[in-house]
Amino acid sequence: MPLRLVSVLTDELCALSCVREARQRSLFISLVCDDLGIQWIEQGIAVRAEMATFVNQALQHRGSEGYRAIVECVGALEGRESGESLDRLVRRAVYGVESRGLPELPGVFAAETQRRAWELLTLGPVPRPVLHSVLAGELRIALPDAEGPVGLFAHLAEQNAQPDGLPPAVVLVEVVAALGSSQAAALQAWSEEWAEAAELTGALRERRARIACGAVPDSTVPRALVVMVDPAHDGTDRIYVRHWVNAAAGFWQPRAFEPQETTLDRLAPAVLRAVRHGEAQWAGAAEDSPVHVEFVLPHSLLNHDVARLKIAADAFEPLPLHLRFYIHLRSLDRMRVRDARQLSLWRERWRTLQEAPAAETYRWSRTTDPLTQWQEKLARNPRVTGVILQHPAERGHGLEALAAALTEGVGLVVWDRRPDTPQSVELLQLLLGHSPGQLPFKVHQLRVQAETEEVGRLLVGRNIAFLWDDPNRLVDCEEMPA
Repeated sequence: MPLRLVSVLTDELCALSCVREARQRSLFISLVCDDLGIQWIEQGIAVRAEMATFVNQALQHRGSEGYRAIVECVGALEGRESGESLDRLVRRAVYGVESRGLPELPGVFAAETQRRAWELLTLGPVPRPVLHSVLAGELRIALPDAEGPVGLFAHLAEQNAQPDGLPPAVVLVEVVAALGSSQAAALQAWSEEWAEAAELTGALRERRARIACGAVPDSTVPRALVVMVDPAHDGTDRIYVRHWVNAAAGFWQPRAFEPQETTLDRLAPAVLRAVRHGEAQWAGAAEDSPVHVEFVLPHSLLNHDVARLKIAADAFEPLPLHLRFYIHLRSLDRMRVRDARQLSLWRERWRTLQEAPAAETYRWSRTTDPLTQWQEKLARNPRVTGVILQHPAERGHGLEALAAALTEGVGLVVWDRRPDTPQSVELLQLLLGHSPGQLPFKVHQLRVQAETEEVGRLLVGRNIAFLWDDPNRLVDCEEMPA
């Protein structure tokens, strides 16, 4: 039984006189027990603990019958309006819906069919971020933010059928089952019964197979906040900041939020706004995997220190962003290129990187490596998957080499943002000796360690730029209209 439902019901019941007063409480418990045909022996403990235990037992009896009995007994003792008010409060707090029953759609779902689906969804919930990610990928329609399975069913029951004829609410039931609900078998039986009556068994079978593939998590996909910074290019210092939140690890379904116009020196407040949107989306996750903040930047800003942007947390001093999140860079210019050959190079080198025990790297120094010859060597060797720049990514220093590496499909580039730091190269080489899957963590670890260093090699952690650009995780990066 969902703990949230027990908690909210207990809160509301303990505020009622039929529970606060001992005699009325005994009568209330007796009425509920008689209605459900169960027995209850008073525990002799604190009222709240007693009611939490009783509510938990009642709710486990025949699914929604226990809930119905509690609400109706409140109505009998406190008045009908009190019972209905309790029902509305609980539905809003637990499920995000206020209606007494789910909307009836004649010809789509009979009332009993809806009630059974609601009961199964209540008894077998799944993590909200994962549910939203997989369901959004299946339905390709906007979903309300705060809804759990029952609230989503109420919302989707009013939506038009999918192209294959299946109502979105049926797809929801199938997704919840595929994500490992404790009621998976019963949910699938519910779908099959409905599909048979609607003569859509074939469509259901095909959709179920597709959902099964889409419900398998990809271990390379993190919870993420993607922040794109796009200069206005109008002679002013204006920039547009757009951001997307990927709510669930394992599933790439980034959700876009409204862009913001600001300036580069006001980037931190814009990033804080994006972080808060992310935190709202990540709430409710069963896992606590790290969050990656990915800055999609034009070439001109790739040397900008975004990892140490200081963002304020309530009642605390602003802290560098990299202390809370894994920070890395992505190339806006390359993401906007529509060249099929370049995209193919990018994907192929990235696949090679992910399959290797460690990156095969090339270094670049403007004092020893003529850029044209260096790029030609890189183009001839598709096994090279990482580049170490000996100079910062600024025009006339390392930026041209970085652009060349991006053109050749390299997705992993590191450098020290400070000028004249050849001593950093050896440490960066050691860093890239770790397995690719560990690199975001290792960079994060180096950055955190560097915050307590006054001198020494680890200081590079305060200045490291880490481009980690996955071609399989793109966002809509079209230019903002003028």
